[in-house]
Amino acid sequence: MGDGVRRIGLLGGECTGKTSLAGDLGRALPACVVTEQLRAFVDSHGRPPQRHEQRGLMLEQQEAEDAAARACRLGVLVADPAALMTAVYSLAYFDDDSLLDDAIALTSSYDLLVWCGTDLPWEPDGSQRDGPEARDRVHALIGSIVEGPLADLGLSVLRVSGPGSVRTEAVRRAWQLRGPRTPT
Repeated sequence: MGDGVRRIGLLGGECTGKTSLAGDLGRALPACVVTEQLRAFVDSHGRPPQRHEQRGLMLEQQEAEDAAARACRLGVLVADPAALMTAVYSLAYFDDDSLLDDAIALTSSYDLLVWCGTDLPWEPDGSQRDGPEARDRVHALIGSIVEGPLADLGLSVLRVSGPGSVRTEAVRRAWQLRGPRTPT
């Protein structure tokens, strides 16, 4: 993306601690945090997106991230979540894999992908969450993508679980090991 900002993309289904982790990382690293466009859509429309709206949401997520990266003076950006999650949701809810190739290509902009585990208790959140079964279905889909296309591209994914402080520390340590971005 050529903006010089290093990026962390979060993966995980509903109620897996992505937003809490993003906020914690924003303070700990420090980093700029990009919020979820899907959540904003549901908040503003009062409903989940339909199948034909998914591509637009994925692109909005990436555009929001790119805009934040241009404005970020901290040098680190956390995407809550990575745009790939829109493609995962399209698979989970619409059996639609049409976004997957583009979403996987977008993952090359991340210096680190972090996959949040399902070990946190599931909690309802109005119209934003569908239940632990939906979370498990999404988690399984992420696993198939992590172990398939992302592995085929040589992209590693840090899996985190446990309480927030443990997750934050695991990402912080992994981030320190990566060192500064090398020019390409």
